Amino acid sequence: MKRLIAVVALLATSLPVLAADTANIPANSKVFIAPMDGFEQDLQAAFLRKHVPLLMVDDKAKADYIVEGKNDNEKAGWAKTIFFSPAPAEHASITVKKIDDGTIIFAYSVDKTAARHGPQSAAEACAKHLREAMEKK
Repeated sequence: MKRLIAVVALLATSLPVLAADTANIPANSKVFIAPMDGFEQDLQAAFLRKHVPLLMVDDKAKADYIVEGKNDNEKAGWAKTIFFSPAPAEHASITVKKIDDGTIIFAYSVDKTAARHGPQSAAEACAKHLREAMEKK
């Protein structure tokens, strides 16, 4: 009986997550890209380069959605430099949320090993996948 109650409770709490409509962002919505230690500039350029159908605004108060995330790069250690390639690895992730209620609409994470253009490559991968998710709707 306790297992049945636990399963029912689990299903009840996960139904809103399963019913969420991911990437249901209307084209030409206003989006604010939050500061991310300089990665926001790469992301802004990638949104333009990859033709993401969103209007970027410079003030959070003017936006319908907010893009938050981070970008980390790992420099190769001395052993990798000697025995393998010294190429860095880029790790980036973004989340798109509705500003009014905080609902997460889209999330994407990318791991680019030996990315030739570093943060630019990671930002372009994030922008490309957001555009593709929007086009599927």
